[in-house]
Amino acid sequence: METQEKLLKEVLQPDMEFTPIPFWFFNDAFDEEKVKNQLTDYVEKGVNGLVLHPRIGVPVEMPYLSEEYFRAVRFIVKTAAELKMKVVLYDEGMYPSGSAHGMVVRANPEYASKGIIILDADKAREKLDAEESAQVLAEFADGRKLVYGFAGGTIRGIHFGEDDGQPGAPKAADILNPDAVDEFIRLTHDRYYEELKEYFGTTVIAFFTDEPSAMGRGSGRYRAWVKGMEKELEAAGGRVEDLEALFVKTGRSVAGRSDIEETRENVTVRLYRQLIKRKLREIFYARLSGWCENHGISLIGHPAESNDIEEELYFHIPGQDLIMRRVAPETGGLREFDSVQAKLAADIARHLGRRRNANECFGVCYRDKIPWYMTAGDMKWYIDWLGLRGVNFFIPHAFYYSVEGERKGERPPDVGPNNIWWRHYRRFSDYMKRLSYLMTDSANGAEIAVLCDNNNVPYEEVACLYENQVEFNYLPAALLEQAQVRDGRVCLEGCAYTKVLNVLGQRYTDRFADKLGDIMAGDTQSLLCPEIRLEQPCPGLRKIRLEKQGVHMYLFGNEGSEPILTRITVPGMTNPGFVDLWRGRAYTVEGAGESFDLSLQPSETLLVIKDGAEFCAEGRAADWYRGEYPDWTKRFTCTERNENSAEYVLKIHAGDAAEAVRFLVRGEEMVECFCNGSFADVSFWGEHRFDLTGLMKQGENEIRLVVTGNAANIYENAGIAFGLTE
Repeated sequence: METQEKLLKEVLQPDMEFTPIPFWFFNDAFDEEKVKNQLTDYVEKGVNGLVLHPRIGVPVEMPYLSEEYFRAVRFIVKTAAELKMKVVLYDEGMYPSGSAHGMVVRANPEYASKGIIILDADKAREKLDAEESAQVLAEFADGRKLVYGFAGGTIRGIHFGEDDGQPGAPKAADILNPDAVDEFIRLTHDRYYEELKEYFGTTVIAFFTDEPSAMGRGSGRYRAWVKGMEKELEAAGGRVEDLEALFVKTGRSVAGRSDIEETRENVTVRLYRQLIKRKLREIFYARLSGWCENHGISLIGHPAESNDIEEELYFHIPGQDLIMRRVAPETGGLREFDSVQAKLAADIARHLGRRRNANECFGVCYRDKIPWYMTAGDMKWYIDWLGLRGVNFFIPHAFYYSVEGERKGERPPDVGPNNIWWRHYRRFSDYMKRLSYLMTDSANGAEIAVLCDNNNVPYEEVACLYENQVEFNYLPAALLEQAQVRDGRVCLEGCAYTKVLNVLGQRYTDRFADKLGDIMAGDTQSLLCPEIRLEQPCPGLRKIRLEKQGVHMYLFGNEGSEPILTRITVPGMTNPGFVDLWRGRAYTVEGAGESFDLSLQPSETLLVIKDGAEFCAEGRAADWYRGEYPDWTKRFTCTERNENSAEYVLKIHAGDAAEAVRFLVRGEEMVECFCNGSFADVSFWGEHRFDLTGLMKQGENEIRLVVTGNAANIYENAGIAFGLTE
């Protein structure tokens, strides 16, 4: 019982280790007082770290990696250290990583990004005449040539005028060239260490590398290449001439997909992509990983694609990025190509024995193509979506140092200090800490592994497992090679699987038939045997079984758009204690045992602790949880309306100060509730529910609601409706 009590205390008040660490867009002139005030404010809001990310808006008088630049960086890191914050350094100015803001190419023009392209005879001749290092790899019957040469790739820079397509965009480096990568490390990593070595391993905990690209951006039809790779391609069974298929749009990908006919061209393209990605890992990722390890910090960040696997093996903290609303509440987050990313990174970390896995989340996740139009409800849904898949290191994208002028339009929204919910951000930071704590140093209950391979990760096929509350973990083929089979289970890093689902095709069946035998399953139907029982199907319900410090728990979440109310049976559950992670409340429910009522509004989660009732007795009657919330929307009167806020008042008589007063109102978007002039609570989405029990006084009382509209109304003049609704 002492273990349950200790765990509950740590859940409700998790250590700073589990803080969200947001991208901090350092995007304006350096001001010591402004920096100190912002970081102090972050700590007050429960944000105990940052990714120091130079961004468009840095004045040209502060060149990247200059003495002026490092004067700012040293002060920022020193201030963070004084505030006991953690700092993740960003390895570029701005992205993708690998070019040191064009300094690599300035050091040696031969280090500029290179690739292959098909050109007609005249243009091929022009390129060969203009570039000494250009070469023809293949000629086609119609006179066209496959030419290797400079690709003209760029990156996004940190000064105005250096964005995509602008004249000042820094030149991308050829990160498939080991000499260019060594120059990048010398210019960037070594210089940061020289300036900040006393903070490495204490305040500075990691270097962030951001979707490294062999071509940079804006390279058009060029495709990545390594000089001399034609010999490796042909030795593996491909033909250089068949690379023509790289430049033909077929409407389907052949990267790793085993359900596509293995034509000669497809074989060559598949081999080409495998070679390029292997080169990128060996030449770029391995060097960065080794450097970080040798300097006492972690490599963090993410590769370019959501289904990249083998790149993740080099990260000490595997990660991904949830961006551009590619996964969204309105689509459910199960059947999109990018829906694999959070669980994939978490499961790779699990199988590698890594404690943490990260997600750069919320970037450009606005609604209806309106920049800044993202709601707090969206943010909560995304946090749940990530946490329920095992993410335990949240990197919100982004907190802006400045939103002056054009800066406010650079990849919005700001999801922190420049948004409407900032004064209540402690709700979000504490919640992310609680989820991160639960998902760290714990084992989930998955007994099913889903076989995947680099850029070949099932997602539509496993949606039914989520919808039927059947847990699984993604198991990369490269790691399955290392796993052992014992007593009819596939065992790897504390995980033990009774079944391995293979929907990748016959090639993988043949590859692992001897190792797996009957453990391999070819479809999901035989796996739909959830350990819990529900009165009726709940496809929006997600379930994770957790064991941490010897304590057994279940985490439930509602990813759907409708409330869930069902009777649930959890075999073996005894004396359950319940924890509302969002509100930080523990309670018990009379009569709950193996069976209990499960009630979850959309974007709500619930932690159930086995044998935790004794320590969750704060709300033993659980009235606040199970009580009725009548709709009082029409009882409130609007007394004031401004450009982006409205106030509503209700006068109410209470016969007894202890009288239970609970109600809900319907409205958009953030609703703050005040009782007799004192702040009572805040609600961000859905039916806004308030419990004023214990806050009333005998006689006349005033309840005041302040409704604040979306930040898009402030920054975009978007005209998005706000206020109480009928």
